[in-house]
Amino acid sequence: MALGMQDILESFQGTEFLYMEQAGNRSLYSSSSFRNKVVQRQDEKWWLPVPCITSRGLPDKCRKHLKHQRDCANRIHKVAMAINNHILNEMKVPESYMAGLPKV
Repeated sequence: MALGMQDILESFQGTEFLYMEQAGNRSLYSSSSFRNKVVQRQDEKWWLPVPCITSRGLPDKCRKHLKHQRDCANRIHKVAMAINNHILNEMKVPESYMAGLPKV
């Protein structure tokens, strides 16, 4: 599972897009080959970088690759969640913890 995620991350070398850390760094990516449109993130997701693509958009090959990588990452995430749920269901909960929970 870890190797799958590592493969996904390593495949993002030499891509036809880049990420801008903040809207304030717009001058770093203002070359004519990249779109100058800056998309502001919502306040609750301020830590996410803003993707920048070329003015031509993404080629079909790149778009298909990104969709495939998204699907692979989603499958890995689902497997990891299933493993975590299984382990948590097998864990014994101490009585002292159960006694400290609010009664409904």
